[in-house]
Amino acid sequence: MSDTKNFVDLQAGFYNALAQGLGYSPSDPFQVIQPSPPLVSGDDEDELLWNYLNAIPPFSLTQNTVFSGGNQFLADYQGVMSALQAAPNDFQATVGPVCFAAYQQALKDGAVKPGPVQFRNWALVNGACSSVAVSGASALARAMLDPIFAAQMNVLPYQPAGTDPVDFSPGYKTMLKQLKNAPSRAFQVAAGNWNTNVSSTWTKGSTSGIFGLWGGSSSSSTLSEKFASSGVGLTAKFANVLPFNAVPGVWYSSSAFGLAFNNPGKAPWAPSSPINWANTFGPNGNMQRFCTSLLIANSMNIVVTSNATYSDADQKEIQSHSSAGLWPFYSSGGGSGSSTSVSFTASGNMQVTITSKSGVPVVIGCIVLPAAQYLGHEVKASELLTTNFYAAA
Repeated sequence: MSDTKNFVDLQAGFYNALAQGLGYSPSDPFQVIQPSPPLVSGDDEDELLWNYLNAIPPFSLTQNTVFSGGNQFLADYQGVMSALQAAPNDFQATVGPVCFAAYQQALKDGAVKPGPVQFRNWALVNGACSSVAVSGASALARAMLDPIFAAQMNVLPYQPAGTDPVDFSPGYKTMLKQLKNAPSRAFQVAAGNWNTNVSSTWTKGSTSGIFGLWGGSSSSSTLSEKFASSGVGLTAKFANVLPFNAVPGVWYSSSAFGLAFNNPGKAPWAPSSPINWANTFGPNGNMQRFCTSLLIANSMNIVVTSNATYSDADQKEIQSHSSAGLWPFYSSGGGSGSSTSVSFTASGNMQVTITSKSGVPVVIGCIVLPAAQYLGHEVKASELLTTNFYAAA
């Protein structure tokens, strides 16, 4: 155990403390999520929750949600489905090119859902397809027996190609019920007592996207370095912490995705497609790992103390940026379910207090699995990590 020399050390120490405090071992694929704004209930509550599951996690002990918006599960999955070749079928020949094009557009517009019965009902009132409603439905039923074709049809209604947003199951309301029954957690670290060794973690210490003292600041700024290197203590209490498991909606096909993963360089991959196994699942691929569980906290109380001496100018600068959220969760916004306050002693030492309201969830981490485990062993891995979590309660 030692004090921290810089912000990278401090973040490593916090990672170890949080993982242990939640009941995970150093080798478990736990990832801290920062910033962590509260998930306030409302019209978009499901979408806010599912956005975390839709993000492809980086190979890092910390996932910075500000930087992770470009790599999304649904969009990348749609790319893979477009790069696969379905088995030959007679659906398009049966309905003809005009009806087929109209059906494809109707799927994207949300005017009809995939499936033979849905096609028949839609086609009966669509002039371009009414004469082939029955025969087309039969041909579509045969075609949908192929997992690749079925997956390609099922994902068409979803954004960005279609109109439906990404969805997982269960949603916000079920999560909230589970959260209220989840165990409490608490841990503390005294100044000079941080375990900064992350060499045995699942990334072997690799981390990226670290903010500094406040949200959006550089971890190497003068104030961030002063804070990190001058003695930091932390006390954390959570009324409840839930490992929340959810699965993708009907847009996702594990069988089709599994076929793609298990057949590098050959069918069902289309040989001429720019999207291939290597740039999807390979060392530089965009779908190497997935978030299988979210760690969600209720009613948290975090107190951070800093033994550094902050000048009047330092204090004013920190206070002016506190609305962006302060380390370690950068929960900004006093009226949105969380509150961040900062105070200074007469000697210039600092105390930061971060709280969240009861019944307002905060995502603080996730469990990350590589593609091979996600596609082949996700249930067993998820069950094991959940068992470990509750065993430590």
